[in-house]
Amino acid sequence: MTNVAITSVDAKHILTKCSEVEETVAILYRYFSRLHLGDKEISALFFKTALEEDEHANQFKLAYRLHGAGMKSIRTDQQSVDAILNKLKSLYETVQKKSPSVKEALNIAINVESSLSEYHMNSIVVFEDPSLSKLFTSMRKNDELHVEMLQEALESL
Repeated sequence: MTNVAITSVDAKHILTKCSEVEETVAILYRYFSRLHLGDKEISALFFKTALEEDEHANQFKLAYRLHGAGMKSIRTDQQSVDAILNKLKSLYETVQKKSPSVKEALNIAINVESSLSEYHMNSIVVFEDPSLSKLFTSMRKNDELHVEMLQEALESL
């Protein structure tokens, strides 16, 4: 993948799609939270994780609104992000048709988090400003924590 200048139309499209990826994951987790209301801890875990995904989406929206200030380029392309978004939307449609058990939902979430860890601000955007880079570094750390929390919940079943 080649780097795309952050001020280009392509980069803005990519940032918008990355935000949509995060929003779609949040929608999926809110669905899992509602689906498993009978298990308060699992429901709360999915809801909390959904809120954090909303925050990730907001970080991409902020990057878009900053018009590249403090950012140099983006390390992905439209096709890659579009493919991920399409897979997530398809996954969401699938789980709505056949509601996953708690174990299945946790496994799905772990797979989603693991596969998306490379599609976050600190790995997609090349920063010129180190302080701005630090601001977005927390997103990847959150995903690592998501996997740990989801894995612990799965193992406790």
